[in-house]
Amino acid sequence: LEQATRSLGRLSSEVTRIKASDSQRLQTEYQNLVNGLIDQGLLDQPTNDGGLASNVLSPDVLNEAVPGNIRRAEHFVAFLKKIVQHLKSRLRTIAGPNGGVTGETPLAFLHRMTNGTSLEAKPLKFAYSRLSSLLRTLQVSNLDEFNSLTDVADFVTLLASYSEGIAKFAIIMEPNGSSIPGAV
Repeated sequence: LEQATRSLGRLSSEVTRIKASDSQRLQTEYQNLVNGLIDQGLLDQPTNDGGLASNVLSPDVLNEAVPGNIRRAEHFVAFLKKIVQHLKSRLRTIAGPNGGVTGETPLAFLHRMTNGTSLEAKPLKFAYSRLSSLLRTLQVSNLDEFNSLTDVADFVTLLASYSEGIAKFAIIMEPNGSSIPGAV
């Protein structure tokens, strides 16, 4: 989460820089976001190439217009900052005097997140695709610098997309890092 915070700072700086030098590029992206993501070529059909295309997003999300409150780049960066701050806060709370590993259903986690941040659940479904679109618009060459932020966006996208009905997975929070090698 600390690396995601640093990535957000860099992303914010890039948005400010592009806004000053080439605001038309951001305006074009905004217009494309009004339409469906695949229809406008912002995301390719899901592939297995390991790029920014997502194999886990539902087709309705891929073909739907991005919600208005995250279309502008600076609004989206603020949106991500709220999410990262909420996740940090949750981990600090768990790490308290009686802290330990806790688990929640996706719906319970999403409910706490939306209540704690005043964010709506629907834009969370678009976090991954919106971040992918923004990184492409900014023409970021080193995507590795944004892996942590991409992980956060992917997490909240999965959370919002699959929180309805019977829980298909659980959210396990471990404040001091994972004791399982290779786990994020």
